[in-house]
Amino acid sequence: MGLKKIIEKATFVDIIKGLSVTGKYFVSSKVTVEYPKEKLVVRPRYRGMHALLSNPETGEINCDGCQLCATICPSECIDIQTSEGTDGRKQVDYFNLDLGRCVFCGFCEEVCPRAAIIMTPVYELATYDKDDFALTKEKLLANQDNAHKELRGR
Repeated sequence: MGLKKIIEKATFVDIIKGLSVTGKYFVSSKVTVEYPKEKLVVRPRYRGMHALLSNPETGEINCDGCQLCATICPSECIDIQTSEGTDGRKQVDYFNLDLGRCVFCGFCEEVCPRAAIIMTPVYELATYDKDDFALTKEKLLANQDNAHKELRGR
């Protein structure tokens, strides 16, 4: 052990270096958000609550029932049933999404050829009832309005 090491140990250089890291905490700005009082800043690529988009003029949903989202979903949380409409095209009768099983990967949004399903920036998903995690076609269409409000609030 050299003289330099002995002096460093006697003057507690390593402890002072460690305390300097702790001291920086007291003078730096805080990143903690007091959640109910302050809202979180959602990043642009955040994947939150799902929504089905519809045409504002006709009110018809953009989904044509191709079932690509249900096929690519790794957790198999999307269930779609279609039937033939009066005009010969497919129409979506049943569109359920189970948020309890969803891993929020965003594959459903990426694979959709008509951009019918999106993941909104809505992050407040807490509930006391697990039935609230079963999103039906009507709930997903209602989330479209919530998503537009959230996007305007940014």
